[in-house]
Amino acid sequence: MNRYLYYFIIVTMVTNIIASVPRILMGESKNGVILSMVIAVIVGPILVSVLVNLFRHFPNMSLPEILKKSTSKWFYYPVLLYFAISWYLAGLITLVTYVLLFNTFISSETSIVITTLAFLIIISFGMLMKEKSVLYTTEIVLVMFLPIIFFLIMKVYTDPRLEWDYIKVAATHIQELPSYNAISAAAFIFIGVVNLSIFNKYMNFNKKFGLKHMLLLALAGVFTLFTTYFVPIGFNGFEQIENFTFPWVTTSDAVRLKFGIIERLIFIFLIVFLGVAFISLLIHWHVSLKLFESIVQIKRLKWKEINLTSYVLVIIFGVIGILVTRQISEYELLKLTLFFYNILPIFYGILIGSLLIAKRRLKT
Repeated sequence: MNRYLYYFIIVTMVTNIIASVPRILMGESKNGVILSMVIAVIVGPILVSVLVNLFRHFPNMSLPEILKKSTSKWFYYPVLLYFAISWYLAGLITLVTYVLLFNTFISSETSIVITTLAFLIIISFGMLMKEKSVLYTTEIVLVMFLPIIFFLIMKVYTDPRLEWDYIKVAATHIQELPSYNAISAAAFIFIGVVNLSIFNKYMNFNKKFGLKHMLLLALAGVFTLFTTYFVPIGFNGFEQIENFTFPWVTTSDAVRLKFGIIERLIFIFLIVFLGVAFISLLIHWHVSLKLFESIVQIKRLKWKEINLTSYVLVIIFGVIGILVTRQISEYELLKLTLFFYNILPIFYGILIGSLLIAKRRLKT
């Protein structure tokens, strides 16, 4: 199985350990969150399997190419526009979350506009890269940061202040009925497969995505969700945890590195996770940009034979990002994130339905 597919899913899993997913899960801690996570690690790999096996029927083709070849304009224009906006929103949520996190824990005196602008300048270069360059960049960042992330998480697990009794108290809520909010938030960690919409043309799925691959993903999901939800409870207790804005950042601040140059784990923790978050944002907005480009190409917008449509779209992406980051509060961000997660079944439904229609049309 192509390793880049796993990179997409790992990036999403790592990014959401300290983003909005833990806060939503903590908020549902007394509303069946444990059974919700169990459902998510079953449903998530199944959806990944369905999508990979559908994309396998269209080698060397992206979603816009598939739909344009097999469906009419009245169908593929609105569908591609819907996916482009959705993936832009996914990136926007990551951008706003990490800008708020950066300004809260690293540089509280820096203007939020300056921080957002710094993020956007870096991301803009990445968005305009070719697809293969995005794949290689993702691989390099993960190879660099994953061993450090694994070390940091193991450091947290082995810290004597981790109280397993708190975790046992949280686990006693297993009998409660699952909550839709918690299921959608937990299942979001598998959403990286949707990046195949653009990157499928560079994948080479020789084999069917079978049970072995699903089990591997499910195990990764169990570890990610257990770490995301239970570890902050083990440090902060069960009753107070729902009041934390960034539970994992607060948790990392409780751990010390005895023999390191930097004593507080939080600084290394934030820098490393920010690096992976940049890649997550880059992938989301790169996919969104390519989807928009498949709909909008202004032929007259040229300078020295270079079409400037992509540059205009990147500027629009950035302007909206700055406006939203300036205006939105943490509470509104949480509501927006929850809404986005809750409509993901529609997203999956339209994507799977579109691929099934395309598969049938191309066969006849």
